[in-house]
Order: sequence, then structure tokens, then C-alpha cells
Amino acid sequence: MKIFITGATGSIGQHLVKMLLLRGHTIHALVRSLKPAQPLNTDNIVLFEGDIMNKDDVNKAMRGCQQVYHLAAFAKVWARNTGLFYSINVEGTVNVLEAAVKNNIEKVVVTSTAGIFGPSLSSIITEKKIREIDLFNEYEGSKMAAESLIKDFVNQYKLNIVIVSPSRVYGPFLFGPLSSTTILIDKYVNHSWRIYPGTGKEIGNYVYIEDVALGHILAMEKGQIGHTYLLGGENHDYVSFYAVLGEVANIKRKMIRVPLWMQLAIARWQLFLANQFGIEPKITPKWVSKGRYNWELSSEKAIQELGLPVTPLKEGLIKTVAYLRTL
Repeated sequence: MKIFITGATGSIGQHLVKMLLLRGHTIHALVRSLKPAQPLNTDNIVLFEGDIMNKDDVNKAMRGCQQVYHLAAFAKVWARNTGLFYSINVEGTVNVLEAAVKNNIEKVVVTSTAGIFGPSLSSIITEKKIREIDLFNEYEGSKMAAESLIKDFVNQYKLNIVIVSPSRVYGPFLFGPLSSTTILIDKYVNHSWRIYPGTGKEIGNYVYIEDVALGHILAMEKGQIGHTYLLGGENHDYVSFYAVLGEVANIKRKMIRVPLWMQLAIARWQLFLANQFGIEPKITPKWVSKGRYNWELSSEKAIQELGLPVTPLKEGLIKTVAYLRTL
């Protein structure tokens, strides 16, 4: 089967491509530049240089395919031009879905984020949860807007679309830069990191990257039209997360809690440097504010309906630490 993929060079996309190739499929991958995508340049994969903002590029790459995975997104902490979040994450998604209608695609899986459901204030996060608090940043807003338009394509065109929403993804990369959660692990393992994010007591959900990639395939195989599936792993606060990491890495290190006012001060200083000199910040005040809340999540729907595997945190960290020590 021929399958069209956006975001194939991203952390999840790399693993998804690998799994699909092992299943005997042919991949049409739309990439912004051929050079960074060269690690993907193997048998049964055709690389198309282009942009999801260009409808002709999308149509050309999708032609002849039966299925679509749309993973490409603008997910940075900061952008001088905040309009990029909307144009890439919303308008780009519309371009992909319009091409799917035009090319008579059988089924589409779109990657969103568990972040649009908001923190677990009064209840654990599930697919039925109604957000109880304002959006924290432009990324969340753009993803929520994209999901609204996805529902329109399901209703108006009867396009078979399934949404998958990962939580905090970690694990080995096949190539390219690390993502945020894996960077935290790398800093602890290879760079003597000893600071708890937030107070250390905030709960997050951590999902192993190969589970997420497989979750996409399972959503394609079994997901119901118009449904959303949370792809998560285990819930841990930072204290227990770093305790497991320290055990796995055989590192004993006294962790430090940095007061919230100090974290905000650092974030504001980084934002000032970003706005004045274009130096991309590691954190911003908006992201610090988001980290003050619990994000406890349940993947029971994906486990029951899709057969999503959930790799225990300790097992996932063993594999991740082994990988990071090779860098």
C-alpha cells in the first residue's frame, strides 16, 4: 500500500516510517528539505521536497496513495511571528485534508496533542474532558482550531479521519535533535542536571515514543471515524520521575527546587532576549505557567479500542538512557 506522510523527519514520524516500511508499505514523504531527510532515503520510500503550505506540493506527493498520516506541525516554545502557529498547524492541516478529499484517500490519521484538553483540575484527562481553563499558548490554540476544522471535514465530506493526541513523548531518536522531554532526561544523564521543573510535585503523563508511533498505526487500522484517542503512558510527578530515572541511570543526585518567582524571572529574561535579539528561549512565562498544573491522563480508550501498548516508565527509561549514553 502507498502511504502519504507529513512530518516524517520528526521524532514520532521517524519511528512511524520505520514501522510502516517493516510492514511492507511504500511511503510518500513530504519534506521541507531533502538534505535533513537523507536518513529516510531507503528502499520503498519516495521523498518529495515541498511544504504543506503549498497545495500543489501536497497534491503531487499524495497522488496514488491510499492512506495519510499528518504529523507535521509548528511546535516551538516561541516564535517572533506567532501567526506561524495558525498558518502551519491550521491552514497546513486544511491543505492536507483537502488533498485527501481530492485524491479519494481511504483514511487519515492526524496528530494533535493532549494539551488541548487542559490540565487535570477536577478530574483525570480523558477524551470526554471539557477544558476548564484558558489556553496557555499559541500552539494549543492552533491545535484546537485545527481539530474543529477536522470535524468539519468528517461531517461535510465524510472523510474518514482519526485524531491521536500524545502526552509527553520520550525515547530514543533515529536521527536529528532531541525533543523536550528527552532533553530533560539527557540533561540528567549526561549533563549533571539537578533542578526539578515546577515544585517537583506536578503530575505529568509520560509515553514511550515507539508506543506513540504504533498508536498511529493502530488508529489507522482500528480507529473510529471522527474519534480522538489519547496516546499516553504512566502518570508521575517530577519527584517520582527523577527517582526512577536515577535508579535506571545509577545516578544519585540531590535535586533542587527553584522557587516559582525565580523560574518566571528566568523565563521573562529569556523572552526579552528572544524578542530583542532573536535568541530562541528554552522556556517562556507561558510555558512556566503551564507547568504549575497537573496533567494526569488516561489512555484507557486507546488501550481498549486500539490495543495500544503501554511501556512501563522504568522499561522505557532503560532504553532511553542506553541510547543517550551513546551520544
